[in-house]
Amino acid sequence: MTSTRPDRPRRCAVVVNPTKVREDFRTQVTERAAAAGWEEPLWLETTVDDPGRSMTRQALAAGVDLVIGAGGDGTIRVVADQLAGSGVPMGLVAAGTANLLARNLELPLTVEEAVDVALAGRSEAVDLIELRVDGGPPEHFAVMAGVGVDAVIMDEVDDDLKAKVGPAAYFLAAGKAVGRLPVRMDIAVDGGRRHRRRSVLCLIGNVGTLPGGMVLLPEADAHNGLLDVYVASPHKLWDWVRLVVRLVTRRRRDDDPVDTWQGRRVEVQLAHPDSYQLDGDVVGECTRLSAQVKPGALRVCIP
Repeated sequence: MTSTRPDRPRRCAVVVNPTKVREDFRTQVTERAAAAGWEEPLWLETTVDDPGRSMTRQALAAGVDLVIGAGGDGTIRVVADQLAGSGVPMGLVAAGTANLLARNLELPLTVEEAVDVALAGRSEAVDLIELRVDGGPPEHFAVMAGVGVDAVIMDEVDDDLKAKVGPAAYFLAAGKAVGRLPVRMDIAVDGGRRHRRRSVLCLIGNVGTLPGGMVLLPEADAHNGLLDVYVASPHKLWDWVRLVVRLVTRRRRDDDPVDTWQGRRVEVQLAHPDSYQLDGDVVGECTRLSAQVKPGALRVCIP
């Protein structure tokens, strides 16, 4: 990463969810930036109404050399979405419960290390996935989008419980979603034939590791220019058992009630509206998802 204006010190912007960081976070970043030869950071706090979209656009308009996203997975996703295709690197200060993108990219999870990595100036390009919901405007996600039981689990997770028990909160919420009825859906990858399923879960992934270190999509890689699709269609108790065994052992069986595909784009058509989530945040309901990978759309600061 190099400054576009070498006649001045580099400057970064910090898009931060103030509810996710310690009170001394601003002081930490400012002091570390000064020590590394950066100007005083542009400080932009998210709000309940705006999780970071206008703040990231403001940072780009200011011509900063780096945008540090600090917060949970929702904040990180919104900042990444706004930075897509800009060429401006993103530093990640993962301050949530799951911190999925940071974990999947093996980035440091402590504030001090994460800030130092961002300010060090080394970055690499990673893929994002562009999603359209019911034909609406596109937005990007970095980890996973899903419909079905996945979104129900995310919707059931209590924020206070997450703060107390961490990733285990997702497993407790899963118990409320297991009895969910399958949803009829058609899935088409790269314009191929439509696969008709009665499924409890359809995930579109850019990376493959879930909260708690579980690997759902072992072939998913944010650098390969592909997206991964995971569709689970259990109809009996024994099907659920095989799903769990597959998740724990990471081994496929011919009789698994699971389909997996890789490709550059996917279309998912639901028979009736259902909840969907983006990187762990339930956004609303939909009947159609259209996704395509955007290779190297985001530059991320790395150790």
